[in-house]
Amino acid sequence: MNTNIVFTRDCAVGLKEKLEDVPFASLYLLADSNTSRFCLGHLGLDMFPVARRMVIPAGEGNKTLDTVARIWQWLSVSGARRNAVLLNVGGGVVSDMGGFAASCFKRGIRCVNVPTTLLAQVDASVGGKTGIDFNGLKNEIGTFSFPQWVLVDNGFLATLPFRQVLSGFAEMLKHALLAGNGHLEELLRADLSQVAEEPFLHLIEKSVAVKAAIVERDPEEQGVRKALNFGHTVGHAIESAAIAGGMEMYHGEAVAYGMVAELYLSVRKMGFDRQRYEAIRRFIQATYLPYVPVAGAEELYGLMLHDKKNEREGVNFSLLRAPGLFEVNCYCSREEILEALKEISHASDNS
Repeated sequence: MNTNIVFTRDCAVGLKEKLEDVPFASLYLLADSNTSRFCLGHLGLDMFPVARRMVIPAGEGNKTLDTVARIWQWLSVSGARRNAVLLNVGGGVVSDMGGFAASCFKRGIRCVNVPTTLLAQVDASVGGKTGIDFNGLKNEIGTFSFPQWVLVDNGFLATLPFRQVLSGFAEMLKHALLAGNGHLEELLRADLSQVAEEPFLHLIEKSVAVKAAIVERDPEEQGVRKALNFGHTVGHAIESAAIAGGMEMYHGEAVAYGMVAELYLSVRKMGFDRQRYEAIRRFIQATYLPYVPVAGAEELYGLMLHDKKNEREGVNFSLLRAPGLFEVNCYCSREEILEALKEISHASDNS
């Protein structure tokens, strides 16, 4: 993975040091409306020249081809050259779209990610996946294009709404399940009210290390990297249905519900321990908002048939035999999937 990931408690100094090492004809900064309001003041932008800035509307609903076309138009009119650097400051939507725009503009310019949400810090801004939503489907169009480097400062999380903290935590939980080695137990004890403090930065670093190690083995998701889609086959279907229905749902919430269903499939097909599954299901039930059905089970199943991992008829999952022991390319029948979807409602049942 050709990305340098820097963990810091002083983003302004870290950014200045890294940009001094990167020769560039011009620097272009992309942020969303939330980042522009809460985060840009902490970057120390007065310490180096920024030729242009573009602020896009916040939210997954803006992760579209139209928005990317506006970014390309901005870069082109501003005279961006192939040795320009696009600095993506924001959450996953900014890093996904900015990375995609950079990978295509003039056949590729460099980009740098400064993630400002927990989700982006542990997942979206590392790993080289870029993309946009299209035709009602999550991340339907995209590229593999690694940022030159990523700067992670959990001080940004001090202004993050708690529901967005939980969204990012779902990806950390996924990484812990893939890693095993006691990381899961450590994470389940974490104090999420302290996400902006230094001890939590070490948990973020551990989570990123899990993903980075898998991506290093399989940068373009031909095999083992598919494990990182655990919880996402069902989760992306839920999220796509929510977007289409105009319902508010964060990515990590959909992934948390998706992990419940896919852990159930792991119990049924891979021998994952039933008691451990029940404990994780109860944890998700206690931690996340109750699941509000965004679509019927058959509609969700139909959305899963469009999943990018599918290579033949049926739906392709990444499942777990145990924490730290996963299998990719696990095909499940329609009946098995519909049964697993019932578990999401059970996880939200307060009885």
